Amino acid sequence: MSLSPLWTDIDWNRAGRQDSFLNLEHSVHRSAYGIVPIPISLFKNGSGPTLLLMAGSHGDEYEGQAILTRLIQTLDADSVSGRIIVLPAANLPAALEGSRVSPLDGGNLNRCFGDSISDNPTSRIADYIANTILPMCDVFFDFHSGGSSLEYMPCTYATVSDDPDKAADTLDALEFMNAPIAWAHKGIPQGSEAGRAAYRNGVVYLSGEFGGGGRISRQATRVAERAMYRLMAHLKILPLASEWKEEIESRLMNASQRHYFYADRDGIFEPAAAVGDEVGRGDLAGTILNPETPVQAGVRVFFPESGTWICSRAIGRVRRGDCLGHLLTDVSREEILASE
Repeated sequence: MSLSPLWTDIDWNRAGRQDSFLNLEHSVHRSAYGIVPIPISLFKNGSGPTLLLMAGSHGDEYEGQAILTRLIQTLDADSVSGRIIVLPAANLPAALEGSRVSPLDGGNLNRCFGDSISDNPTSRIADYIANTILPMCDVFFDFHSGGSSLEYMPCTYATVSDDPDKAADTLDALEFMNAPIAWAHKGIPQGSEAGRAAYRNGVVYLSGEFGGGGRISRQATRVAERAMYRLMAHLKILPLASEWKEEIESRLMNASQRHYFYADRDGIFEPAAAVGDEVGRGDLAGTILNPETPVQAGVRVFFPESGTWICSRAIGRVRRGDCLGHLLTDVSREEILASE
């Protein structure tokens, strides 16, 4: 029997509540047999689906970490029908640093879910989630935000399977979550994000971008928390509390790579529009200025497509290649299901 570099005393099939840790082996000079204790809670009662709730994949995305911490403190296992697995700070070293990437290895957890796993601390976390936790799950809700460098209008997100039945189930869940903006993308992710691991395991993948800018927005956490509780009600894991029952207007939207735009030089980016604005292709997005050479004319940046400006850079100083933001455009359910 080999010794695993990541282990837990959680009994995945035991009814009731369990609060423990995923113990990640981390051998360093000051602690040869050291571990990184990543918090995990499990709530199980009766029969029903298994839902994984995860935040802190990026340590500077605080909204989901706050919501799941509060959920762990308040959820009664007896009210659950099924099983809820909660990881409030999945990349704990990054969460403790308030950093997008881990200080242990520079690892970006949400870029470690590819088809092969490297032998470093962040990849070991991804491997455990992908190959131990996700095979037990029916649905995965992965909380994100813009972190320190970007700010989003709060929105939910879904990766929609190519399988027609699973695609319809995913869109049903996304629409029931009833966020102001529901962003849907069809097909297997080509990158190494967590959605790729969910797709490989046949698990419905739902996510969201809930604020950012290196802080916690009450509006964004309210959208995210409401989406989470409505999802659990949709899955019949928890009854829907009255405060989350009111339906709001929701826009189904999507984007492609052509809806993103980037700095082509260093400087400070001064926006000419605001997040939430409806913009047209070729409209002025802003100007990159160089206060270190103030006589040099600023360079204007234009929106690459028409749509809603949903995400913008939250840091004024930019370098060539930095994302300045992206747009979303309205789409119908039928268009998502028919897209390749």
